[in-house]
Amino acid sequence: MAVYVNTNVSSLNGQRYLRNVQTSLNTTYQRLSSGQRINSAKDDAAGLQIADRLTSQINGLNQGNRNANDGIALAQTIEGGLDEIISLLQRGRTLAVQSANGTLGSEDRKAISDEIYSIQEEIQRIGEQTTFGGKHILVGYNFGDSIYSGQSENLTDAAGQQVTDGGKLIFHVGANTGDRIEMEVPAFTWSAIVNQALDTTPGNSVLYQQPGTFVEILTQDDANQAINEFDTLIAFVDHHRANLGAIQNRLESTIRNQANVSANSADARSRIQDADFAEESANLSQQSIIQQAATSMLMQANTRPQLALSMLG
Repeated sequence: MAVYVNTNVSSLNGQRYLRNVQTSLNTTYQRLSSGQRINSAKDDAAGLQIADRLTSQINGLNQGNRNANDGIALAQTIEGGLDEIISLLQRGRTLAVQSANGTLGSEDRKAISDEIYSIQEEIQRIGEQTTFGGKHILVGYNFGDSIYSGQSENLTDAAGQQVTDGGKLIFHVGANTGDRIEMEVPAFTWSAIVNQALDTTPGNSVLYQQPGTFVEILTQDDANQAINEFDTLIAFVDHHRANLGAIQNRLESTIRNQANVSANSADARSRIQDADFAEESANLSQQSIIQQAATSMLMQANTRPQLALSMLG
């Protein structure tokens, strides 16, 4: 066997194997410390891209669900306002039925008309003042960042802002472009409700003959017409309450579905990105033993050139 002094091949091989096992140990330590299998692109370039794409989807789905929950809260706020409006309309209808009775005189009907006038005023106030996050939500106009669309009907709210007879409120409920649910939101001030539900040509409506004019009910015929008109208004508001309920059901269904998709996407990402502690712990034990053995062998290899001295001796 040849003995070399300048080049210790055994030592070089030992150093190489020791460097390799130290690199593997560093990777294992990093994975065990971070809990992730992929800590940089060099760990798994393709896996990193897939995991990042899944992360985008998961984050988008989770935010979409938060958006949907905000949409449910908004729809419930609108429905709460409509519930109170319905109660007022029911009271107005009851008063109209009372006014249609022949036992009442003109003064009695005048008193009933005064209460109906108060009901109309309160419905107008609810429509103008109901807010969500500081934004008016029952006036039918754009209350933030062009989320409404609709044709203007030259109506104004208490603040003098133009309202519309309706529009579409858009909830972005998914992770991708176009993942949205649209909800029709008419104006629900008194003036807007009767403008949409009744024939407001002057002389055709008892409750609303002219824009901005609240009409008194002074005869039995007026009272009977008022009953019919209150029925129409109640049906109009109830129709949109039903739509709100359907939208809330859609939003809740969307939340459940996307929560399932998000959970399964997270599971897929975990298999790509997360460290398997059982595997990495086994690797740590194996590599630690190899490191100790490589260190010992390197020490032995470094002593081999001393054989040359014994030959010279």
